[in-house]
Amino acid sequence: MNKLGFLHNFLPKSWGRSKSSGASGAIYASAVFEARRPEYYVTAGVPDTVEGRFDMITLMVSLALGRIRRISMGGDVLGQDVFDIMFADMDTNLREVGVSDEGMKYKIREMSGTFMGCMRTYGQLIESGATGDLWQDAISRNIFRSKDSIVSGSVMLAKRVLEINSFMAELNDDSFTQGKEVFPKPSNKNTYGGNT
Repeated sequence: MNKLGFLHNFLPKSWGRSKSSGASGAIYASAVFEARRPEYYVTAGVPDTVEGRFDMITLMVSLALGRIRRISMGGDVLGQDVFDIMFADMDTNLREVGVSDEGMKYKIREMSGTFMGCMRTYGQLIESGATGDLWQDAISRNIFRSKDSIVSGSVMLAKRVLEINSFMAELNDDSFTQGKEVFPKPSNKNTYGGNT
């Protein structure tokens, strides 16, 4: 099977193209686009599984929510809208790949619990201005499922996370909420793996 074949099977072209309009839909779509960068899976070695894809979306949405928390007016509502869009989108796409109504109840509950736990961890790192070492540890545990050692791919992802956080911090609220420039293009193609 092609290395990225499962990505395209599980995440069809409709994934991330929410029917919701406005800032929340644009921010969510940007997070999904970032999470789907092939270099994360080919170069960094993120597992090419349902869980691996979901973990990357969770990471990128969490970074966006961390920026949303700093919006002075309407940030809480915007953050909730992004969360709602994410799980409505997942519900739709899981049904497209054949998850039954009964299975959906447990799958969404599991995914929601995972998302909330990771979001708390990533949120704390964002708020504290954590260094790359702390991000590497969190990514190794939450994405690579390694409790005892730092996975080499987590170093690449941690560098990218810091790049994203720095970029978002420089955006004013209007630019961010327009959703046109939420995530930066990778600054170092050699680090992040080829053309994007």
